[in-house]
Amino acid sequence: MTSADPLAPADPLQALPPPERVNYATGVLLDSQDFVDEQTYHRSRLAAALKAVDGFGTLSGLRVVPPAEGDAELELSVSPGLAVDRFGRLIQIDAPQCIRLARWFAATSTPLLRAAIPTPGNLVADVFLSARCCARGKTQAFASGLAQGLDAVTPARLAEQPQLDLVLRAEASPTPAPKNFWPAPTADAATRLQAVLGSWEAPDANDAQGGLDPLQEHVIGQDTSATLLARVAIPVNVGNGADDRPALDLARRVSVDNSLRPFIFMPGKWLGRAFDATPLVQP
Repeated sequence: MTSADPLAPADPLQALPPPERVNYATGVLLDSQDFVDEQTYHRSRLAAALKAVDGFGTLSGLRVVPPAEGDAELELSVSPGLAVDRFGRLIQIDAPQCIRLARWFAATSTPLLRAAIPTPGNLVADVFLSARCCARGKTQAFASGLAQGLDAVTPARLAEQPQLDLVLRAEASPTPAPKNFWPAPTADAATRLQAVLGSWEAPDANDAQGGLDPLQEHVIGQDTSATLLARVAIPVNVGNGADDRPALDLARRVSVDNSLRPFIFMPGKWLGRAFDATPLVQP
């Protein structure tokens, strides 16, 4: 898991700002906050529309692929793609990303590993995708706060970057999974109307994560805006001792289940080309 960039300010969209536009008039002096508010208004309106129209989850791509047979590093890969998070923000991966399970396993403590084996022989972890704001470049700026230096700098750009996390599942079987409460396309008119009328999510002002209550697939302390991509079952051997460290079982294949994820499917969408119909559960 990557920590937040200390040079990047918090994303205003996480505070669920009210839809207020900057009122421009001749002679009005503008400062940096006015331009931040201008950006925030347009970003928040787009995010509100995406969230209300599409929900959240995978829009395109982002297939999680298990390690190749014989790969000692157990390299789990995530293909490029696009998703919408629970704030309505777009998260884009432009190039294939990888998680080397063997190195991740070696860096994880024994108690955490032992707790994430709900069924004998398999360690279970989920791949989550979330949005991160990262500082890019530096430019000169006036010092702010207690700083009095003449060479103060600030990030020149704020990059909207994806973050992938591998989260161990310590719950007893069955492990929690995302659940969709939206009616099926074949639902009657009354059911669809009930869903529309009841779907507004009022923000919780006391929620430290920005007003989003955790879903059933989130673990304690996790970013509640993160969306699940896949569930990974990693074969392990466990000793009889209570403190024995699990060992990777390289004789069996890692399994990836892409079918659990929340996804956005528009029935009227026109793709224009054949798509990859690789099985959802591999191998």
